[in-house]
Order: sequence, then structure tokens, then C-alpha cells
Amino acid sequence: MIEFEAEFHNVDHLEKVPGTEGWRLERFPGQLQKELGIARNHNGQFRSRFAQGCEIRFVTEGDFFEIGLSAGWRDGEVTVWLGDIMHSRHTLKAGEFTVLHIDYPDAFKQVDTSQIPAGRFASQVWRVQFGHGGYVYFHFLDTFGAERRPPKPEEKPEISWAAYGSSITCGHACGQYVNSYVEQAALHLGYDVLNKGLSGSCMGETAAAEYLAGLSVDVVSLELGVNMLAFLEPEEFEARVSRILGEMREKSRAKKIFVIDMFDNRGRIFLNHQDRRYRNFHSFRQIVREQTKKQGDGRMAHLGGETILKSLTWLSGDLLHPSDTGHILMGRELAEKMR
Repeated sequence: MIEFEAEFHNVDHLEKVPGTEGWRLERFPGQLQKELGIARNHNGQFRSRFAQGCEIRFVTEGDFFEIGLSAGWRDGEVTVWLGDIMHSRHTLKAGEFTVLHIDYPDAFKQVDTSQIPAGRFASQVWRVQFGHGGYVYFHFLDTFGAERRPPKPEEKPEISWAAYGSSITCGHACGQYVNSYVEQAALHLGYDVLNKGLSGSCMGETAAAEYLAGLSVDVVSLELGVNMLAFLEPEEFEARVSRILGEMREKSRAKKIFVIDMFDNRGRIFLNHQDRRYRNFHSFRQIVREQTKKQGDGRMAHLGGETILKSLTWLSGDLLHPSDTGHILMGRELAEKMR
């Protein structure tokens, strides 16, 4: 999305919220947000508004710029990049208005920047990336009279990838969002990733399926299962997987669709074998595998979660979310398989 002479990456629209200043970055359409959830879990209606993976991108010849931002009900993580080189990290304090003053690095003025190897992004592209936290509001971008523009296609990755999934896809438990497995895989592959994760609320709703199928991207990944495991029995889960894959088969223009079943987690080793998360763990995995094959779509590839997260030691202390190390290793494994 292009607004304010900049590209708002992974942003469906900017929402003006009554009683607040600025525009809230929204990863999903407003009507879709209202349709997310099941009787026992409607968290997707607000977690779909979390800004992880959103970026504000632009090019300017100015020596500095300022950007006004604020966070909603909890602190937000911001990382500023110049191309693929990290410039600085910042925190948006919940409920506070923050102005970041960003200077063009002195080191860049002292070297021949044409000698910096080409990465995913051209070295002149500023990227203000939002990671963990909640809502983010954009207030202004000031380049102090210097012209600015959105990046050109040749200044960005050629291949776009939309990643749908749980809080694991969102990068939960990472110290830095850039360490999340989707960001790490995108780095290895040279892709531009749109994070469409829904923390604790990846429920495979009809509206979500239709939205994902309509995205104009080259690659889609669907991490399916872990959020539905605690709420659904296999029959309902199978119906939801069948529906979302059917929508992708019939309507998606993506060239490749990767269907990922559950990563290993504590559910596999629960002492209480009657807990849904233990009792249905393997059947959910089997359903994803079988439904992917049943679609008969040559673009679809099933990826077993155990082939991406290869050891329970890659998890953090909750034995569900990977640690930074786990995410980094998962990103490498996933990139190899996607490649």
C-alpha cells in the first residue's frame, strides 16, 4: 500500500480510530477481523491488528528524517534498516507518542556504498520494521524538504510470500522479531514476506481462507493445527483444513503453496493422555498431510513440522514456542525445503 510517499508493507489499510491520533496499521481488512474466531476463542478480532512484520519503506536523499509513531495497549518493537543493514532498534512505550530521529550513518558517507553487496533490498531503502507488541499508530514522516518516494520494484525482493499461522509464525518468544522463522527463511531465500500470523487465533475460518486465497503473492505458507488443537476434535479440524486448502486450490494465484503441520511441542509428551493436545496431536498432523494430498494440486507441498523444528531443545521454557535459536534453525530448515 502506498501512502504519504512511502510503501506500507504488509499493511492492508490505515485505520483512523475515533478518540486517537494517527492511523493504525492494519494487516487485515476490517470486515475480515469481525469474522474471525469461534465460540470459545475470538482473540483473532484484536490480534489481527498486531503490527508484527509491517514496514514503512521509502527512499530519500536527505541526511536525516523523523517519524512519529505510537503504540496501543502494550509496548512495540521497532527496528530501522537501511537496505539489509540494521541501523537501530527502538521501543514504542504503550500509550505514548514517540518521535524517532534517524540520521544517515556517518560510516556510509566515508565509503563507496556501491561496494556493499546487493542483498534483498537496495542499500538506499529505509525500512522501519515493526516487531513484537500490539497496535502501532503512524502519525507523520518528515524528510525536512528532501524528496522521498516508495521503493521501486527492482529495489525490493522479486518474490513475495504470505505466511499464515499461529503465534509461532508471529515470532512469539523471540528476543528480536528478525529472528522469527519466517523472517529468517525469507532472508535465506531472498523473498519479501508478509506476516499474516494470528497469535493464539489461527482458526482457519472461511473468511480467512477467502482472504488468503485472494492475496496477490507468489508463495503462500499455511502453518495449521496448533491453535485449533485445544478447541476442536479431528472431524471439525479436517473440515476447516479441507475448506482452506480448497479455497487455495480454486482461487489462489500463488505459484507454490506450502502446507505445514504442527511443529513438535509439549502436547506430544503430556502426562495427561486425555488432554486434546495429546490425544489429537498425531491425528491433526495426519489430517493436514492427507488433505494436502487429496487436493491434487501440484502447487501444494506438505511439510512435516518435525522436519522443520527438529528437536524439543529448540523450544523456549513453555515447551511450545521456539527460542531465538530454535526460530533461526527453523528458518534455515524451512528455506531449504521451500527452495
